[in-house]
Amino acid sequence: MEYVFESAMRYLLAFFLTLVLVLVCPPAGFAASPGFDHSRWDAFLKKFVSDQGDVDYAAVKRDPSLLNDYLGHLAAQDPLEVKDQWLREEGMAFWINAYNAGVVKLVVEHYPVKNINQISSVWDITIVHVGKEQYSLNQIRNEKLLASYRDEKIHFALACGARGCPPLSRDAFTAPNVEGKLFLATRAFLNDPRNVEIVPGKKKIWLSRLFKWYGKDFNLDFGTPERIAKFSREEMSVLSFLIYYLEDQDKIEFLEEGRYKIAYKPFEPVLNDWETPALSVPPAPEDGMALPPAVTEAKNASEKP
Repeated sequence: MEYVFESAMRYLLAFFLTLVLVLVCPPAGFAASPGFDHSRWDAFLKKFVSDQGDVDYAAVKRDPSLLNDYLGHLAAQDPLEVKDQWLREEGMAFWINAYNAGVVKLVVEHYPVKNINQISSVWDITIVHVGKEQYSLNQIRNEKLLASYRDEKIHFALACGARGCPPLSRDAFTAPNVEGKLFLATRAFLNDPRNVEIVPGKKKIWLSRLFKWYGKDFNLDFGTPERIAKFSREEMSVLSFLIYYLEDQDKIEFLEEGRYKIAYKPFEPVLNDWETPALSVPPAPEDGMALPPAVTEAKNASEKP
């Protein structure tokens, strides 16, 4: 009996020591999370961003030290390491923060601009440096985020500097919080009537123009949805996405029935400046649906963020 006990103890001790060695010295090919330090960006957000996601651009222009320190920190990182060695969550957090910091940098460089589209080629200017590489906002959004991580919810974490986009979070994205923050950002965007307005029984639903511009991206996880009326594949993907993430059961059942048309709200490019008053939701007309102001489709299509 004593021999069996001693053998068991030796086995447990050997197992424990092996486990410690694996954790402390992981085998070749195993990349532990590097834990990229986003504290500079988090400090910036706490200092210059309101609870509503507006940015005090005037104050940042007077004192850009935190922003520049963080951008310098990004520039010291090897992008190949991010791609090949980092965990998925670490990489997503890195590029989401890089995008949002790049937007702020561009706005500050052109401030006191009042409209994000007043900045020429705003989405294609190379603004973020990572190692020896330079990236535009479109490159980060499309190549580094959506193509690499294939998650539609990323759209709702990217604050493009305009009121028509999702608000800028006051907390930096990190590996531990990125999945939870993406889910909460998506829920918040979809349940805001300025972005998604669905009144069961009405003839139209009104959606943010982001769903029209980036409809194909919702094919990533929702690309083979059940047929809903006579909507296109991209429209069905967006509708399936809404059905999955909305909280209101009446709205979900109404969407599943498909007896409505989809209309898109005009994009609001006014800067998300702390000093610029936010637009309120327009009052509902007689049919109960709050209609957006008239803006031509051509104008909105040309100002896609």
